[in-house]
Amino acid sequence: MTAERKRALLIIIATLIFGVLIGGLGAGLMRNQKRVQPSGWRKDGKEVFVQKILDIIEADSAQTKQIRPIILETIAKIDSIQKQTDTQVHTVLDSFEVKTLPILSEEQMERLRQFHKRNRSKE
Repeated sequence: MTAERKRALLIIIATLIFGVLIGGLGAGLMRNQKRVQPSGWRKDGKEVFVQKILDIIEADSAQTKQIRPIILETIAKIDSIQKQTDTQVHTVLDSFEVKTLPILSEEQMERLRQFHKRNRSKE
């Protein structure tokens, strides 16, 4: 193999390794970023969300005075529904754990509990 061919092969291999590393790091960062970013008003705060809605509809000052309380009331209702839903989901998951207790080993049960505990802590 000639020196020029060896050099070309090394460049190709280095490029491949570099690409795999960057791809892996990029995918990991994107996955973590998705997990961290909450949506809507929980991310930015209610007032920022309200202002975003007002900007989208290009409300004038009279409309803003009328619409702001409606938006805040809607946010409060959605938060209430979310809390109720979370409680119901937790109840269903707890029931699932009870039903699977006789089927799973203690180690499997512990992994399941850790999984549920990890996901509940993100809320």
